Amino acid sequence: MNILIAPDSFKECLPASKVANSIANGINKINPNHNIEKIPISDGGEGSIEFLKKNCDGEAVEHKTENAIGNQIISKYFKFKNSKTAWVELSQASGLSLIDKKNRNPGLTSTYGTGLSINHAIKNGCSEIILSLGGSATNDAGAGIFQALGGELLNEKNEQIGRGCESLIKLKQIKTPKYLNNIKFQIAYDVSNPLLGINGATKTYSSQKGATLDQIEKLEKNIFHFSHIVKKDLKVDITKIEGGGSAGGTAAGLYGLLGAELTNGFKLIAEFVNLEKKVELSDIIFTAEGKLDNQSLNGKVPVELGKLAKKHNKILICLAGSIEPPYENFYRNGITAIFNIQNKPISLDESMKKAENQISDISSRVFSFFEKIQ
Repeated sequence: MNILIAPDSFKECLPASKVANSIANGINKINPNHNIEKIPISDGGEGSIEFLKKNCDGEAVEHKTENAIGNQIISKYFKFKNSKTAWVELSQASGLSLIDKKNRNPGLTSTYGTGLSINHAIKNGCSEIILSLGGSATNDAGAGIFQALGGELLNEKNEQIGRGCESLIKLKQIKTPKYLNNIKFQIAYDVSNPLLGINGATKTYSSQKGATLDQIEKLEKNIFHFSHIVKKDLKVDITKIEGGGSAGGTAAGLYGLLGAELTNGFKLIAEFVNLEKKVELSDIIFTAEGKLDNQSLNGKVPVELGKLAKKHNKILICLAGSIEPPYENFYRNGITAIFNIQNKPISLDESMKKAENQISDISSRVFSFFEKIQ
């Protein structure tokens, strides 16, 4: 039997590679004689650098930068071999997992550190930047990236505004360095949400990054103001593009500020490993994600993989640490069955500590049943 294992990471818990190994271990406990192919995958967000290291020729380039609250860190991006292309993963510098919960505030956090990573890649000879989004601690619409690259976001005194979403309300004028016209930017977005509105970046995701209910409305107002100045100065409407809400509006912001091309991150990653062909050749597919909810419908790995499984009439099993109804939405998108990795009520902290064993155990139980009915 050909078994394809293609999970995403469990955010702030397990990388996709460990999730894949746990699923494989569970299957092998039942029958070690099947042909298993593990492809720890990504929607273009967290885990994409590790994915590229295993599947593409090139190297991970370490460098100094800063996290979303300005602390110095060592980060990395992927530089493709014999190429002037670099893949920068936003979560490597501006990720939520790099900041303690007490310091999370999407009004103050900035993508500036990611901009420093991009600047390092440019100085390292790269003229094409693929920026993958997801797992961000920010809600600044990519303003920090633009500032780190030498872009000017000016207030009424013709001075550079501060970092973070709270400072965007002071924006009056935008000036773009000419050298950036020679750099091609491609954004691999991880969700399909737009920039503004009830399904936009702020109202959908900022609470996960530490925003209070009162703060959310203020941040939305600031992002709206930012989009207004972009349209005034650059003649680009960034409010309605698909995926624009990714990483706190970074996709929309860089679409306007840098003329970036936006691409579905999962589809881009899938092309690197010819994932659709592997789906077509499989007998059963396992995927997984830390939390399966309505936000998963906006471009996350299980649902995107489900669409491929549905296209080729394949069985897709999805494991998750947390599952929220309505489940019909997932079934309609090609997921055959969904299983929670917990087998009894436990706290989130305990579940995260035991996640590897839980994933292995549920994989054994599910595969034992599946094997018997074949």
